[in-house]
Amino acid sequence: MKDDRPLERALARVLSPRLGHAPSRWPETLYLHVRERAQRAGLGEAEYVERAGQAGEAASLAMLLDAATIGHTAAYRHPEQFERLGRVLADLAPRRPGPLRLWCAGCSTGEEAYSAAACAEAAGVDAAVLGTDVNPVAIAVARSGLLPQRRSVGAPLPAPWAEGVPEALRRRVRFEVASLTDAQPALGAGPFDVILCRNVLIYFERDQVPRLLGRLAAELVPGGHVVLSPAEGILPLPPELRRGPAPGWLQRPEGGDGVAPASRVEPSSGVEPASSRAPGAQADDGPASAGAGAAAREPGAEAAARLLGAGRADEAEQVLAALLNADPEHLEGWFLLGEALLARGERAQARAAFQRVLRCSAAGARHVDAGALRRAAARRAEALRDPR
Repeated sequence: MKDDRPLERALARVLSPRLGHAPSRWPETLYLHVRERAQRAGLGEAEYVERAGQAGEAASLAMLLDAATIGHTAAYRHPEQFERLGRVLADLAPRRPGPLRLWCAGCSTGEEAYSAAACAEAAGVDAAVLGTDVNPVAIAVARSGLLPQRRSVGAPLPAPWAEGVPEALRRRVRFEVASLTDAQPALGAGPFDVILCRNVLIYFERDQVPRLLGRLAAELVPGGHVVLSPAEGILPLPPELRRGPAPGWLQRPEGGDGVAPASRVEPSSGVEPASSRAPGAQADDGPASAGAGAAAREPGAEAAARLLGAGRADEAEQVLAALLNADPEHLEGWFLLGEALLARGERAQARAAFQRVLRCSAAGARHVDAGALRRAAARRAEALRDPR
């Protein structure tokens, strides 16, 4: 039986520092790429990976990073967020000197950055957009303006972009290779009015997220916004950011010390902040309140399941974001979030949610067989192992 441990160690050593995280399983496209290239070079697979990480092997390393990253994106992905972005930009413009600055962190092949620039243009706002990604191959595609037609996520490319992004729009956007874990992830281009970092943080371990968000917050002007995907609205926050009125929308407060409680939740989430509980109410944070917590969280899961059954995946995702913000170990919640994301065509994020089910305690299950649900989640994650 083949021993894959040397290859796994080589991939972790060469790629993880550049990506900033170590996936529990690399995409199948990466293994296929390494196998083919190693055979062509007459090298062992681990040896090929180690060589790609050496100085002078930039092209080989770029292709490894391309095969290792998901690169799942689309124009106007999560259209409700772009509708809000247009309104936010129109509101900010009169209060800012010069062009507004936007940063798309983890921009892949550029659809998100171009969509943000188009939003600014439609709002009559002068804006400059920076797009960064760790994948040099994706950045080369973004710079070319010749974007791939994607069928698995979001809507088709806007008709004017089909033959290439218009030159007037391309002039608003600059693309650079950079990782969120770099010393200067924004390459000194800030401070920014809005930072979009959507469907990126879900790949990092939960305890890494506040630090990474803190680095984004440091690149914001006071009153600036960070936009995550709706599903990422459940992630923990650093004290510099507070949750906004819509799922995934964060803000750095204006004035004061910029510190907001990390536990604050969105007003629309339906979850009551601890500070607003009635006097004497008990938090759901220990064995004494376990029964109350179970009863309190069941309606959210049931409501999400009903919405999914009615084909309303967007609404189900918002319900689940609030549910998991209140209880990050809710096993059924993560499973349903995977189903909601899959219904939206978000295959990579659905797989991450199903994998999260496997890390939940069985004690987090209510009225379901935890073992059966985990096995189902494992099967779904395996089926989605290579989202491209």
